[in-house]
Amino acid sequence: MIEVLVSCNDTQRYTALIDPDEQRDGYCRPWFDLETVQRIADDTQADAARFSHGSVDTVHVLTGQVDGTEHAVVLNICWMFLGGDKHQQAVEVCQPNEDGRYAIGGFDWCWYQLDEHLNPVIPSQATAERKWGRVPRQGGR
Repeated sequence: MIEVLVSCNDTQRYTALIDPDEQRDGYCRPWFDLETVQRIADDTQADAARFSHGSVDTVHVLTGQVDGTEHAVVLNICWMFLGGDKHQQAVEVCQPNEDGRYAIGGFDWCWYQLDEHLNPVIPSQATAERKWGRVPRQGGR
């Protein structure tokens, strides 16, 4: 796993860990710590309020204590599924990996790595270098 900056909407950017060998159609599946997941939750809820729930999935972080131990439940809600045949798939309970990181949206959100100039790198730079040797940077630099 390597630490990279990722985006899925050309607006918000988040630090995540990715496995450069795990890609689908050039997109990566980032793993976020809980603090970053909370930022994603705040951003998705603000976007849904601004653009409508019908066009934006929202993430929610619920916290509570059980027997004195703090727990978090992370939900991804696909509002577009609620009114149709996929209504039972509208809510996903996101499970953390063994390191306590969450793959919010997985490949469905089309996350992509950003380079040092905040340009999209599709496929990820590390994968491209392993596959084809040194590759030119995007943006002509």
